[in-house]
Amino acid sequence: MHVIPCFLLLAALTGVLPNSAQADEISLASQRQLFLRAEQALDQNRDAEYFALASNLKGYPLYPYLQYQWLKNHLDADADIKQFLNEHAASRYAAGLRQKWLLALGKKQQWLVLLNNYQGSDDPELQCYAGLAQLQTGQALEAFNQARTLWLSGKSQPDNCDVLFEAYKSSPYFNKELINQRFHAALKRDNQSLASYLTRFFSDAELKQANIWLKLHRQPETVIADTGWRENPQQAGDLFAHAIDRWLETNVETAMTTWDSHKSQIAITPAIAAFIEKRIAIALALKHDSRAYARLSQLENSDESAREWRVRAALNMQNWQDVAVAITGLNDDEKSQEKWQYWQARGLAETGQSAAANALFQQLAKNRSFYGFLAAGRLRQAIELVDRPLTISSSDLAALQNRPDFQVFSELLAIDRKPEAKRQWWYAIAKLDSRQLPVAAKLAKQANCPALAIATIAKANQWDDVNLRFPLTYIQPIQSNAAAQQLDPGLILGLIRQESAFDELADSPAGAKGLMQIMPNTGRQIAAEMRDSWDSDYSLFKPELNVKYGTFYFKKLLRQFNGHVALATAAYNAGANKVKRWLPENRALPADIWIENIPYKETRGYVASVLMYSLIYQQRLQRDSLKIDDLMREVMPG
Repeated sequence: MHVIPCFLLLAALTGVLPNSAQADEISLASQRQLFLRAEQALDQNRDAEYFALASNLKGYPLYPYLQYQWLKNHLDADADIKQFLNEHAASRYAAGLRQKWLLALGKKQQWLVLLNNYQGSDDPELQCYAGLAQLQTGQALEAFNQARTLWLSGKSQPDNCDVLFEAYKSSPYFNKELINQRFHAALKRDNQSLASYLTRFFSDAELKQANIWLKLHRQPETVIADTGWRENPQQAGDLFAHAIDRWLETNVETAMTTWDSHKSQIAITPAIAAFIEKRIAIALALKHDSRAYARLSQLENSDESAREWRVRAALNMQNWQDVAVAITGLNDDEKSQEKWQYWQARGLAETGQSAAANALFQQLAKNRSFYGFLAAGRLRQAIELVDRPLTISSSDLAALQNRPDFQVFSELLAIDRKPEAKRQWWYAIAKLDSRQLPVAAKLAKQANCPALAIATIAKANQWDDVNLRFPLTYIQPIQSNAAAQQLDPGLILGLIRQESAFDELADSPAGAKGLMQIMPNTGRQIAAEMRDSWDSDYSLFKPELNVKYGTFYFKKLLRQFNGHVALATAAYNAGANKVKRWLPENRALPADIWIENIPYKETRGYVASVLMYSLIYQQRLQRDSLKIDDLMREVMPG
């Protein structure tokens, strides 16, 4: 939505517009209309009309965008494309147009033009065309270096890479060992189709061994009954370890038992043996198995993940002596992290060292963080928001807003191209330094783009402007729907802040949509339960509807988990069935220990963030109905 500048709004109310401002605004409004008409002509292939309209837009911020839209559909217009890339090299559209053009040149085998304009790429198709161009222009070494990288990636490559690979295989730079290396790279990526395809290039003896690898990869449990993998002593250890590694994904207990029974009988390299031992130990910890702590303690060269899971395994058993030992085993950087300082304090408190525990809790309670809020709860203190608003001058805001990249952003918003505006924003702020990023964050807030403001201020590593980082956007539908579901609005705000950061057009790779990131199937189910008519998946981008369905769904999860906020929050992220599997088996667990032991790192961080954000929003709303104790009830056995 285009925001009318405040001086224009005042002038409109008084009936007076400054002459220059009036002319500028009228000119800009006219240019927008011309732009939209030019786009329509372009879409309908009315080129003569498009060119006539576009000729009047050369000073308009979106003129490069308009040109790009025409040129990307006319990739044979080499001269026009070169001119665009020269004149608008600083625009966001230059890189995209260059890539499309170079791909078209590759398809037409215009190798010299391609190489003269190639600037590197992450696109395998374009990389292969560049390699072919190098090959055709006498740069064989460069071409085959490119081919080697793509060959050994373990990924299936685009069809145009086949020609490059055939040339590579016929070159003196290729040997049969590279086929074996690609086969194993494919297995490592679980690219079974590529691994199977590569077996056609093996000799009979090599094929027999490759089929053993494939069988153990697909059916790792056959490592017990089928002894064929033992026939080649040089690879037996690798095959056995690979099977165990795969088997741990489906049956930790049997895989571990098989490993323990046979590892001493097989020649396994120390590095691979250490890798499997770590995999087993962490797999036990993820299952909350009581044997996890001992296995983790036996690792000779533990890394950060193993050290942290050793602490969690001790916490899960509520063995505070082991917790203290495991925390001592962390390195200095890890010990300085808030979460491990919190658990050190918890251990001190549980072992009767109250004074030392409270001193640590007092230090942590000064922080606006999940563990800071937990520490404040332990001390029965109010949480501290530590609000330090940024001071940004109007001149700095105006200077940034007048930069070409940000003028493009403003115009995209003005014509309601929010997704395109978001992409332009990220392109624009990538050029800013640490001093300019906070200015940009304020500019995004001013433009009513809270998600961009939140992400930009985080990029600037500025954490203490609470109003900027925790906006109250869409507060009316949030409060009304929270009331309808008898939910605290702080909880819904916390969920939205974590799910979408108030981006109503958020669309995850998995397909979750809108403010509360609702999957279309879930949305249809909720609509049926609420007896609403279902329009389309895109209706979930409507803030009011999304919040209505999101609050309904969260309330449903709360009922499913007996009103336990932490469990319902985990289920909102990972699904109710997984959360049920994570419940303790025999005895209740304190909620902080249960959260710390959530197997999924993403869900562990998600729950901590939502609970923290909910408490922040309590204060922002000047409410006191939601307490830390409400969020941290004991987790009962499943």
